[in-house]
Amino acid sequence: MEKEEKMENKTYEFIGRLALVLFSQNMKMSFDTLSSMLKDNDLDEYMGGRGMAAGIAAAYRRWEEMEKDCRIPATCGAIANTFVDKDGNLSWL
Repeated sequence: MEKEEKMENKTYEFIGRLALVLFSQNMKMSFDTLSSMLKDNDLDEYMGGRGMAAGIAAAYRRWEEMEKDCRIPATCGAIANTFVDKDGNLSWL
C-alpha cells in the first residue's frame, strides 16, 4: 500500500478527507457544521458563509494541485460536491 502524502495545512487535509468520506456515502454537509467540526478539532475555522466558501475553495485548489498527476482527482471533486451553504448550494455555485 502506498504511503499517503501529508499536507502542511491540517485544515485543508481535514476538509479533503472528510469530503471523501461524506461523498462516498452521498452525503452533504453545511458550512456551519463544517465550521463546528473544524473548531472542535482545533483547526482553523472560517467565519461566515463567504469565509467558509473561501476556505473550501482554498482546500480544493490545494488538493487539486496534490492530485494533478492522478487519473481521477477524487478528493478535490469530493470537496466541490459535498459542502453546501445554508440554502443547500454548493460552494462553487
